[in-house]
Amino acid sequence: MNKQKLSCILLHGWGINKSIWNNVLARLHVFNDVDAVCLYTIAEEVKASGVEVLAEYIKNKIEKDTVIIAWSFGGLVATRIATLTDRIKGIVYIASTPCFLNRPNWNNVLDKKSILSLQCNLLKNPKDTIEYFSGLIAQSDKDTKKMLRTIRPSVAHEKYSPILFAWLNELVQIDQRKEFEALRLPTQYLLAEQDVLISPDIAKQLKQLRPQMKCEIIKNSCHVPFVHQPHETFNIIDRFISAQIR
Repeated sequence: MNKQKLSCILLHGWGINKSIWNNVLARLHVFNDVDAVCLYTIAEEVKASGVEVLAEYIKNKIEKDTVIIAWSFGGLVATRIATLTDRIKGIVYIASTPCFLNRPNWNNVLDKKSILSLQCNLLKNPKDTIEYFSGLIAQSDKDTKKMLRTIRPSVAHEKYSPILFAWLNELVQIDQRKEFEALRLPTQYLLAEQDVLISPDIAKQLKQLRPQMKCEIIKNSCHVPFVHQPHETFNIIDRFISAQIR
């Protein structure tokens, strides 16, 4: 495969908009074109916000062989897209998980109580709740304030709170472990050493689902390693594209 003819789709996470990718677009020069998708815009256009609907919409727009780089919640959308079309030639998951809810034999992610509490607060005070969540995204042993300043322009507008509320329902309900395990395409997982949302300890469980998959932990990074530690993050992505996408 001529990698210069590959397209790339970037999928953002919960509470953040597509501008989170702005400062890293130049690092993706290996692709013929790069599309940072706004999931909120899609949800508004189709008047539905479920992962299934988002994935179907994006799948219908894909015309070329494509690699998806999906962060956090975006990973659920990426996995679903890959089950709908053979145009997806690889997926890079960043600080994501096929199941965001702690379940029997599946921990290191989110408690149901925490998600429901976030929903409750989102109804009462959407702006403060989204900003609170951005603080969790930025949290690390150091650089938290700097990271907050960096990601603040990308924090989702409170007008999207109904969509965000619905996505929290998706986080509770969706378990894609079987779909993830069954994927027949190259995958790369990147986790963040100091992530307070998706613990890097989940790496062992992910490898049990896909033993051949590379799963690497970005040191000294919060939940947004492609912003916090971009050099290391994109070196790994470059190696994956070079070695695995054929």
